Amino acid sequence: MNEILIVPTEKDCEIEGYYYIPDYDVLPYENLKPSWYVRSRRIYALYLALQGKLKAVCTLRSLLHYIMPPEVFKNEIYTFKIGDEVPDLENLFSRLGYERVFNVREGGTFSIRGEIIDYLGPNNIPTRIELYGNIIEDIRRFDLKTQRSEVSLESALILPAREFVYEDRENPLEPVDEQLTGKYVSGTFLDYDVQLYTTDRRSVIEHFSSFERELRKSLEGLSDAERLFNYKKYGIFDYEEVISKAQAYPSQPLQKVQVKPTEEEYLSVPILSEDELQVGDLVVHRKYGIARFNEIKKVDANGKQREFLVLNFADSILYVPIERIDLVEKYVGDEINVKLDSLKKGTWSRKVERAKRNIEELVRELVLLQHVRNTITGVSLPGEAELEEEFAKTFPFIETPDQLNAIREVFEDLESEKPMDRLLVGDAGYGKTEVAIRAIFRAVASGKQAALLAPTTILAKQHYDNISARFEPFGIKVALLNRFSTKREREEILKGVKEGRIDVLIGTHSILKDIKFADLGLVVIDEEQKFGVEQKEKFKKLRVNVNVLSMSATPIPRTLHMALSNLKDLSEIKTPPLGRKEIQVHIGPYDERIVKLAILREVGRGGQVIYVHNRVNTIYSVYEKLKELIPEVSIVIAHGQQTKSEMKKVIDAFYHKHADVLLCTTIVENGIDVPDANTLIVDDAHRYGLAQLYQLRGRVGRSDKLAFAYFLHPKHVNDKVLERLYAIKSYQGPGSGMKIAMKDMEIRGVGAIFGLEQHGYINDLGLKYYLDLLNEAVEEVSGNIQSKIDTEIEGIPDSIVIPESYIYDPFERMRFYRRIASAITEEELTDIQEELVDRFGKLPVSVNNLIKYAYLRVMLWNKNVSKATISDVGLVVKFKKAHFEELSPRYIYNEKEDTYIFFMDIDELVNTRSTVLKT
Repeated sequence: MNEILIVPTEKDCEIEGYYYIPDYDVLPYENLKPSWYVRSRRIYALYLALQGKLKAVCTLRSLLHYIMPPEVFKNEIYTFKIGDEVPDLENLFSRLGYERVFNVREGGTFSIRGEIIDYLGPNNIPTRIELYGNIIEDIRRFDLKTQRSEVSLESALILPAREFVYEDRENPLEPVDEQLTGKYVSGTFLDYDVQLYTTDRRSVIEHFSSFERELRKSLEGLSDAERLFNYKKYGIFDYEEVISKAQAYPSQPLQKVQVKPTEEEYLSVPILSEDELQVGDLVVHRKYGIARFNEIKKVDANGKQREFLVLNFADSILYVPIERIDLVEKYVGDEINVKLDSLKKGTWSRKVERAKRNIEELVRELVLLQHVRNTITGVSLPGEAELEEEFAKTFPFIETPDQLNAIREVFEDLESEKPMDRLLVGDAGYGKTEVAIRAIFRAVASGKQAALLAPTTILAKQHYDNISARFEPFGIKVALLNRFSTKREREEILKGVKEGRIDVLIGTHSILKDIKFADLGLVVIDEEQKFGVEQKEKFKKLRVNVNVLSMSATPIPRTLHMALSNLKDLSEIKTPPLGRKEIQVHIGPYDERIVKLAILREVGRGGQVIYVHNRVNTIYSVYEKLKELIPEVSIVIAHGQQTKSEMKKVIDAFYHKHADVLLCTTIVENGIDVPDANTLIVDDAHRYGLAQLYQLRGRVGRSDKLAFAYFLHPKHVNDKVLERLYAIKSYQGPGSGMKIAMKDMEIRGVGAIFGLEQHGYINDLGLKYYLDLLNEAVEEVSGNIQSKIDTEIEGIPDSIVIPESYIYDPFERMRFYRRIASAITEEELTDIQEELVDRFGKLPVSVNNLIKYAYLRVMLWNKNVSKATISDVGLVVKFKKAHFEELSPRYIYNEKEDTYIFFMDIDELVNTRSTVLKT
């Protein structure tokens, strides 16, 4: 028999050996459906129950939702094996509640690309089915990140993606329908042969009743009585029916566990590349400059198909063959003030020359600094292995592979006798601080002092609270110095630092003023880009003979990473902590009911709320309104016009959980990191830019709990504002900081790393091309040869397009065009071909041709050919200066044109030399 243990709250569900069945994580009439995490766990619980294998724990409310009766659920479970004939899978997946997408990257979605079907269901196995007609030819597990197949599977299990099966596909469901399951089914968990137990009947009923009372009361306040009626009728059934069947739990003690999710359970899915081009985008052509991307034009010539990117310049139109998309990239910079380049006046080449001169100077300065550091012998900080191992155990989370890698790199730097100068980058909340804390601990364990500099007093205070709590059991003395410090405190701290009684000093840039350390071994600089020019000059001097670790949440593009890697020591944390869930974003008009329930839900699960209202003159009236609305919660206020002692008191109270709600202005935009704050409410969201909304959203969702962000606006706002607000919903998941802030944060970030004077050059050329030039300059200094194919092939006689019938998603087609055009080795092309076959099926002739000529280009580039034209008799070739290679024994030389005509069969040449086209 199945067993379910009912506990009072979600917090009580962490019990060793019990499967957790979560309650819905959304409220009735929020414009959200329950998250995939909740849906998948609930459905899989039913699947286990059908097999008599369910031993679960949940709250009373979690049990009260209507679900499919066992006899219905049994009929909606499908298992397929190789050789089986399958029904109409598109219809089946849609009926079971899956959403059709192009690439399956999250649960509850499916994809059909020709005879390749991908899906991810509640069993959390990304499954790929390959058909031949309607017969299954192969079943494989695939990787959500790479989209490539991994291993063969014996069978494919398809479970419903929600707790009811909705027959009418023509009538799409609203998100709220996903919560009112009773509209469609009348089953309950009691139908699944379950024995119910409870640990504390009274407490279970109390917690359920208090929340349910508030929920119904708030629904009664609505003018639309039908909503309350629907909730009562379809939302949840009577709790007495369940609780009356629950037995008292036998007396043996339950072992609580800190649930640590596995990597498989929460796959971190990367945001797609920022290279995506859309019609109307500003683009940079590497040879001709900035233009506007107008369209992709398909051209038929003698039955052969080609595609061209049509670019509008200031005075001309340029057609770029799509197989040379590697010459065109998205412009990232100040789009408002940038001018399109003129092809006739040659404006681009002048801008490039100016930037190149500036870059050479920049690289020279960085190389000089590196040279000075390399000639100085620093102090090795070997640490204490046993002590450090003990300290690592105090970290309450699982380290991500990127974190472990960064810690290893920092430790290697500290052990060496060269002064460390490492830059650590990663999205907000990805665990950079833990890397810094381990480095500080190592410095102190090696008998040295450490300093941590933060740009704001709030952030400095937060670091102090966190670090001092972690270091206290080890007898390490930590002090905080900022504008809140009194004169006496400051004097005592300065004396303690000078005499070596204080091991770690944390503060704002005021640390840099007249402070003498007894034996400083490490300086950590948090958010370096937020410090002023004067402070940065001091940092430069520090870097020569002190170990320096800088941290930045500014996302760094791949090309900058490559360039910096040769000039600076760089660690990047790209993966989120395990268990980090996507933030649920609600956008809509301000509604007291939503505000009240959002706060009650968060406080009810033991969490805290950040409420942002960005006008000091009305913040106190908002406070009064909230107190009236929810008298039982404690609220504190923080804003920039408070005295330092007031603000210190408020932030302390919130950080130490003495307050449920922090009502504040955007002072929280950077630096508030409270793991229990998992609901954000912004009541005037229409006033913010996209980057600001992104930063605000990053203040929550920093633990493994599902987090909510409510961006509320007045009833009447213009479409442009709504468009901006809804854009924040589409920027989710790891790397979304990169996608959202390419224009803003990255350019500031590059300016911060290299000095603010770079802005003009970056905007003139676009960030990505500027970084390419920077990379080339660094490669030159390092003595490496730049790998970029610049061989041109003309006169291609075949169709070389990726048909929409093969890859219908325009972004994905462009991405493959770019990857094929950018490939510089035969192995890369082989890999791309294998991926295409794996993900989309057999290559059409025109795609095969595209890869064939890409291979020809690679081969000719390796033979030092600058340009080749395909003719009826073979290949007309122009070599780079002072180069010649015999491509065929039969050729003639045209002295006037300085070209060679090689008499040969192109297909024969490509096929004999390429393994790509033999498979």
